[in-house]
Amino acid sequence: MSEPARKQSLRRGAAVLLISRSGATTRPGSVEPALPGVSDAVGVALFGVAVTYLVASVGRRVAAAADAPL
Repeated sequence: MSEPARKQSLRRGAAVLLISRSGATTRPGSVEPALPGVSDAVGVALFGVAVTYLVASVGRRVAAAADAPL
């Protein structure tokens, strides 16, 4: 695996983890955060950034595949 592909794979993995962690306080058995409003805002922001990155990443790969000759 080339170095750029490895970095992109690592960023995608981090984005998927951010999506799963963004709603962690709503799960049963989780500890209530000290600042619930801030925690919710940070969770929503992390979720938005991660989803945006994943959508853009897939869009770039589709565009690259569309330009490739058959």
